[in-house]
Amino acid sequence: MAYMVGLDMGTTYTRIWTQDGGVVLRCPSAAAIDSETHKLVALGAKAKEMLGKTPQDILAYRPIREGLVSEFEVAARMLRAMFRNKQITSTFNRPVVLLATPYRINQVHQLAAENTVFEGGARAVAQVPAVFAAAAGAGLRVSSPRGSMILNMGGGISEIAVISSGGIIAAHSIKVAGERLDSAVISYLKQRRNLIVGDATAEDLRVSIGSCDKSIDRGSMKVYGRNARTGLASCQEIYSAEIREAITPTLTAIMKGVAAVLEDVPPEIASDVYDFGLMLSGGCAHMPGLADAIRKATGLRVTVARNPRDCVINGLGRLIQHPELWGGALEYRLK
Repeated sequence: MAYMVGLDMGTTYTRIWTQDGGVVLRCPSAAAIDSETHKLVALGAKAKEMLGKTPQDILAYRPIREGLVSEFEVAARMLRAMFRNKQITSTFNRPVVLLATPYRINQVHQLAAENTVFEGGARAVAQVPAVFAAAAGAGLRVSSPRGSMILNMGGGISEIAVISSGGIIAAHSIKVAGERLDSAVISYLKQRRNLIVGDATAEDLRVSIGSCDKSIDRGSMKVYGRNARTGLASCQEIYSAEIREAITPTLTAIMKGVAAVLEDVPPEIASDVYDFGLMLSGGCAHMPGLADAIRKATGLRVTVARNPRDCVINGLGRLIQHPELWGGALEYRLK
């Protein structure tokens, strides 16, 4: 019997599920390469810390952008190292991989994702929409004729889908997620505070004091950056209300996406959705006030998944163990 592996190669984190160990890896999707020897010098958290701080002979990458492979060679090396570190691949062992990808990606990006996994050491690959895997991992009854709705909000892309009878009835992908929220924070601080900060600082601000509701005040945080006018180092106190103001316009696009999906479903399915509500998953799901903001904007009851960050990878594990949950047959492509 083939050794089956689930792979969620996300914009922010890469997660791996195996038959005998469950979720065996949660690692930042980052790698650092020596530009002269082309060797991998850092992986995961260490490589992430090096982003924007490397000397000229070392290049640090985030090879996955908006859920898609943007740096093929780096992504393949990163994945090969992860597989070897977890003893998933060896000279005589090449696994069969079930890969989560964004919904309705084009053939070019599909081939790029598959070839990355093949180069990583797999002997066969099948793809399944990440939003469907998230629904399965969140415990929704994906094989039931009852309609279920999910919003999976990750690091690079947010996907909304209505699922019924093992298939996707309607779905919408928006390139608005954690990274876009961080960019909004960076732009806000530069315009309002004349303070230039990096991606890591913006992410720290969003996670530490960000919220989506006026009634939630998470205090303030000291931030170090560069003054946009003088070019000198600067330290300023940033408040929770400022982060909320910065990210609100970006979150509005997600609310519109939820409404757009509801407009595309049959009345019977829409009735199920209004009865049972919307499931919220992904790395941004725990942002304070997000569930209430979606509820106020859409009128739906919103529930946050029990383990939102791992919904996709847990869903891949469920699909490997119970392939009948996916309405059609999973098509594995051999190398």
